[in-house]
Amino acid sequence: MTKGTIINIPRRFVKDEWGGTETVITETAHQLKSIGYRLESVTTLALSNNKHECIFGIPVKRFNYSYTRLGLSKKHRLLLDKRGGNMFSLPLFFYLIFSKNIRIIHLHTMGRLGALARIAARLKGIPYVVSIHGGYLGLPKEQLDDMMQPLKGSFNWGKPFDLLIQSAKVIEGADAVICVGENEREKIAAKYPQQKVIYLPNGVDQQRFASGNACAFMSKYHFSETDKIILCVSSFTPQKNQQTLLRAFAKAHKHSPELKLVLIGVIYDQDYFDLLENLRKELGLQQDVRFIINLKFDDPSLANAYAAAELFVLPSLYEPFGIVVLESWASGTPVLCGNVGGLPSFVTNGENGLFFDVESVDCLCQKMLSILQNKLLYKYIQSHALKAVETYSWQAISKRLANLYEEISS
Repeated sequence: MTKGTIINIPRRFVKDEWGGTETVITETAHQLKSIGYRLESVTTLALSNNKHECIFGIPVKRFNYSYTRLGLSKKHRLLLDKRGGNMFSLPLFFYLIFSKNIRIIHLHTMGRLGALARIAARLKGIPYVVSIHGGYLGLPKEQLDDMMQPLKGSFNWGKPFDLLIQSAKVIEGADAVICVGENEREKIAAKYPQQKVIYLPNGVDQQRFASGNACAFMSKYHFSETDKIILCVSSFTPQKNQQTLLRAFAKAHKHSPELKLVLIGVIYDQDYFDLLENLRKELGLQQDVRFIINLKFDDPSLANAYAAAELFVLPSLYEPFGIVVLESWASGTPVLCGNVGGLPSFVTNGENGLFFDVESVDCLCQKMLSILQNKLLYKYIQSHALKAVETYSWQAISKRLANLYEEISS
């Protein structure tokens, strides 16, 4: 007997542009299906022309949308599709209104889509949940300005809609707010003291990332047995700060020529990716730095890359959570990252990871060399990370989510 339908609403949901939000929706959906829920992902046609699709067993329905901006170029529209545009979709709203047997609407976005879902939930008399995947209150101004850059030079004709649908009240009306970082949970709870705000971290498929094949990766990408790989898995956007990693790697490589840097990710910002390619040439690292772009999330090479790596580095200026840290932990690869965003919610400096100053090339270089040259420190970090990741299974995370659903809909 079904427990009802859970409608997940992200801004976009496409297999070729995979990210943390898509992983959370998919992995929790699989777990929730096993206990009787029916799951759907309802989203926009951003980055896709396919209105109906099944992705990893999850039905996906997509609808037309608008950015309510005059003078928005195709290039800037694409950037908004990929990085956080505020969408408006009446077809999606009417789908929610006329759909039957919806038990809960689970928002993975706010803005206009969130406001429309809020109205639909209230008209239907059902609860809705908002997941904050990072950046609502904690995003640094520099990163916020960068995300808003595509809007410059265009005119927003959607302000009357915002007033009508009360876009600013999505959190205020939610039956529960989920944060993936403890720091952001505290900020939102302080701003909305009447709301139910909980910390629910992301999870990881431990079995998948613990079974990566290092030899398969080394062979496929033509590395030698003596090469030592430093890995970064992250989308190519300025927020991810790979240029600092490139410069730090260049310094470390002079001390340890056997080091190779592998950067895996989806290109969200082509101009930024071009900057990284030019920097690689400028630093003379064409033979020592490898870009692997647009690798599918389910490609075995992803888990194999973690297995092959000596060290994982996440240089993000801001990171809402960082599922890639859990993936690295599950593979047994030590992690270096910044003390930013949601990372300190689960990474403990000197125990299961090492923090570095994300704006300092010298600091990152020193931390990379210190852990690679100190076997005792390496093993200590590695063992504590393997122990820590045991509490982040998708089964455990989804059970807590299911308990929340039951609580707010009973």
